[in-house]
Amino acid sequence: MSQPPVPSPSPQARRQAHLQALREALAQRDPLAMERLLGQWVHRHGHPHLQTLLQELDQADPEGLRWWTTRASAPAPALAVAAPPSPRPVNAELARLRSWLPDRLEHRRAA
Repeated sequence: MSQPPVPSPSPQARRQAHLQALREALAQRDPLAMERLLGQWVHRHGHPHLQTLLQELDQADPEGLRWWTTRASAPAPALAVAAPPSPRPVNAELARLRSWLPDRLEHRRAA
C-alpha cells in the first residue's frame, strides 16, 4: 500500500526553521550561510521585513549580530589583478585571410 503524502509544513513552521538556521549560522560565524539565508529571507518575506528579522537576531545573539554587521559593512577585499595575457602568436595565413574582412568602421559606414 502506498502511504499518504506528507503534508508540507505551515508557513509559520517554515519561518521558524529559517530563523533557527539563521541563528545557528550566526552562532557559528558562518558568513556564507548568513548571506545565503538572509538572501532567502528577503526573497521570501521582502526587504521591509529584514529590519524586524535583524532585531530578532539581535535579541537572540547581540554579539553575533555585531560581528555580522561589522563584517557586512566592511569594504570587500580587493581582488588581485591578473597580468594581462600575452598576445598569442599570429598565424600568418589567418592574418592574411582576416585582411580581406572589412573592419568595424567600414561595416558601420555600410549599414
